[in-house]
Amino acid sequence: MADLSRKVDALQLNIEGLLKLLGGTAADRLRFWEILKGITSVAEFDLVGQHLDATSNLLKQVQTNVKSLQGAATKIAKATAKAR
Repeated sequence: MADLSRKVDALQLNIEGLLKLLGGTAADRLRFWEILKGITSVAEFDLVGQHLDATSNLLKQVQTNVKSLQGAATKIAKATAKAR
């Protein structure tokens, strides 16, 4: 979360510098930034949410595979013990 906040802050500074080069009043620049930040912040948080969902789904798949491997290892261990 802190990394995302730093990226948003860096973007704000970059846009602020660009707007100063383009001109306009400080109030115009602030208003434009607030509109832009509102749009990009929502999009970035949605993207982060999608990545977290995908990671969670992958983790569930890994857990399922590990349980399957544990079951197979137990069966192999039992079969090996009987063969001895």
